[in-house]
Amino acid sequence: MDESDEPREPLRLASSRRLSLVGQGEDSVDPVDDPLAYGTPRPALTSIAIKADGDWIEATATMALNGQVLTGTSAGDAPDRTAIVAAATLTAVSSLLDAEASIVSSQIVDVSGHDVALTIVTLLAGDHTKSLVGSALVRGDSEDATARSVLSALNRRLSR
Repeated sequence: MDESDEPREPLRLASSRRLSLVGQGEDSVDPVDDPLAYGTPRPALTSIAIKADGDWIEATATMALNGQVLTGTSAGDAPDRTAIVAAATLTAVSSLLDAEASIVSSQIVDVSGHDVALTIVTLLAGDHTKSLVGSALVRGDSEDATARSVLSALNRRLSR
């Protein structure tokens, strides 16, 4: 246990979904409405937008990090929606990576009655290839879970 007398910074949650704050009263600020403080180690997913035109869709992922906005887009056939959202998310954060990255697979799978977004990302740095996997429970829409699964796969890479 930490014995220091220094005041602690409150825990900051980075989320794309509205949070219900328990025991904070009516005057409290929801972290979704409050900009991320400088020094936040990872990007926070702020929105996923989908434009559909027949069988063609375009996904745009937007994130915030240290006062800057990161945006990525991807487009393709509607049946590939999950992979398109994953690619848009990866494009948004690609400038933060120290290696070339690509989506190997991104899909929604059933795990014991729960829908889970599962994404595999490959990083290529020089002649070394590394595969990473990320997952996120679907809590509402699958696009949000897909984007969170990409960020989950890259978690340790983005916090360096």
